[in-house]
Amino acid sequence: MSEELSREIRKLEVRLGDLLKEEDGFIRELEGCIGKFKELEKSLEKLKKPGPISSPKVKELMKLQMETIRAFSETLRRESRVEHERSHLLESYGALLLTLEEEIQRLRYPSPK
Repeated sequence: MSEELSREIRKLEVRLGDLLKEEDGFIRELEGCIGKFKELEKSLEKLKKPGPISSPKVKELMKLQMETIRAFSETLRRESRVEHERSHLLESYGALLLTLEEEIQRLRYPSPK
């Protein structure tokens, strides 16, 4: 196997590992974000009950709303990192195929010595 082809295969393996690591982080972040949305939903449901809404309850709701927005923002940031790693993987696909084709062409049409 050529050194170039071997290098491209190793790069693809590394990039796959990077993608999987980022995807795991994104999934954990998304699960946490979903949890925050569920908490917020429960708090909203409690406030729909008849009667006056106290100031501490409103403050708590606003705090939870901000936590949820932050969690969602972080989730989007993590997802963008996944997409960035995915783009590296796509680059590796192309580089690997090109290197493979060049190797096959060298076998088919060896250069004169």
